[in-house]
Amino acid sequence: MYSAENYHWGLVGYYLGSVLLIMYAYRFRKILPGRHFRNLLVLLIAVVILVPIKAYIDSDFLAPAWFVSIFEGLTEESEQAYLRGLQPIMVCYLVAVVIYILWAFFGPRRAKEVSQEPAQGQEKKV
Repeated sequence: MYSAENYHWGLVGYYLGSVLLIMYAYRFRKILPGRHFRNLLVLLIAVVILVPIKAYIDSDFLAPAWFVSIFEGLTEESEQAYLRGLQPIMVCYLVAVVIYILWAFFGPRRAKEVSQEPAQGQEKKV
């Protein structure tokens, strides 16, 4: 069995690798059409990779929710086993989408570039 220190270093390594994977997905997001669609896809990738839950109900150790969902779905007999990891992923994704929509509507806007051409009837000062 791993010690708590080994577990924490493994978690740090997992999240560093996850950040690198998200940066890779963010860099190549321009391949997909539609600004909002690709941003939501990057959000989905980030949420699926980063959301943790307790690996076991009676344990204090965290594990990626997608892994717990797959593991319990394969090992448990009930059909509800996949939902243990899927529910936090869905909730976190919905929260991230709501924050993204609020940011899109109420966030800072880019100022339109002011044209350098003088208006009609005005001369350019030299």
